[in-house]
Amino acid sequence: MSLIQHFNATKQSVSAYQSAYKTVDGEYTFIDALDPIYDIGGIKHPLQNGGEYYRLDATKKHLYSCANRYLASNTSGAQVRIATDATKVKVRVTLRGAGNCMHHFTDRGVYGCDFYIGEGNNRSYVGNVMMTFANSKDYNEEVISLGEGVKEFYINLPLYEGVKKVEIGYPEGASISAPLPRQGGTVAFYGSSITQGGCAGRPGNMYSHILCRQLDANNMNLGFSGSARGEQAVAMYLASREGLTAFVMDYDFNALTPEELAWTHFPFYQTVRNAHPDLPIIMVTHPYYTSVATERDRRKCNVVFESYGKALQNGDKKVWFVDSDKFFPEEMRDLCAVDFLHPNDLGNYFMAKAIYPSLKQALETK
Repeated sequence: MSLIQHFNATKQSVSAYQSAYKTVDGEYTFIDALDPIYDIGGIKHPLQNGGEYYRLDATKKHLYSCANRYLASNTSGAQVRIATDATKVKVRVTLRGAGNCMHHFTDRGVYGCDFYIGEGNNRSYVGNVMMTFANSKDYNEEVISLGEGVKEFYINLPLYEGVKKVEIGYPEGASISAPLPRQGGTVAFYGSSITQGGCAGRPGNMYSHILCRQLDANNMNLGFSGSARGEQAVAMYLASREGLTAFVMDYDFNALTPEELAWTHFPFYQTVRNAHPDLPIIMVTHPYYTSVATERDRRKCNVVFESYGKALQNGDKKVWFVDSDKFFPEEMRDLCAVDFLHPNDLGNYFMAKAIYPSLKQALETK
């Protein structure tokens, strides 16, 4: 069924829509994203997770490291989707607190949102707004022009900030319906600040969002800045999740030493594999931006490759390896980095391009 067919069969007038999450403010009728007509992707639905937009299990915070516990409140990867025929909407987002000052990272990437319209893997960035959160209110709101016709509208939530509330306001005469299901299911990612999205210029430009947009998949992003050290509590959370279609294990950089990585990398994989025997798993090494990898880079990449080889020896036929040596063109590799650690938008694009063939092949084995 096409989006238009689905919409025409299920649409509801916003003015007549009955919801406990509906309010009217001037010319717009706002409906909170907690309403069941929306799809909240990439995280557990807040109403099933302690009422929070939270990337881990909000009822088991005591199990996680201090860093992971805090960073799980950052909404990297999370999205809100709706189908509508509105020509414009007003988006109102209330943050936990817009105070993360990161001098090597744009404000838009840290605590901004961005917006797309379209369906499947044919989606376009709605780039005529800039959520700066620089006003005096406790929330920010922007009017987004969507154009004529039926479309899916979705919001990428902030990468390095938390969200308290998301509301979308519709003008008089608009109708809405639930969006179509994702064709690519849910792809999980685990790794460092690079995985969380640092230092993409805006949320949609981080490599996991680029991949999931191309594959029409939800992005379950478990990137943890400065942490992601193979914590078994996070592996157990991944193991507990149902409906995953692939897992990109982008973890190696934050291990303090290659020896620490060797202690944790394969056990993390095993925990996930034991719970999901048929889940495609793509092991990825961290990016570097010099023409020749350092000794530390090489040793860590070798640990990941050894995990991959061990998995193959154990008979795992659904495991892939992506070598970061192939991420960036040889010419002017430094153009892909902000600080020789975090990829910029160009670096994120090349990372997604390098990982895509393995991930697409993995999804086709499901």
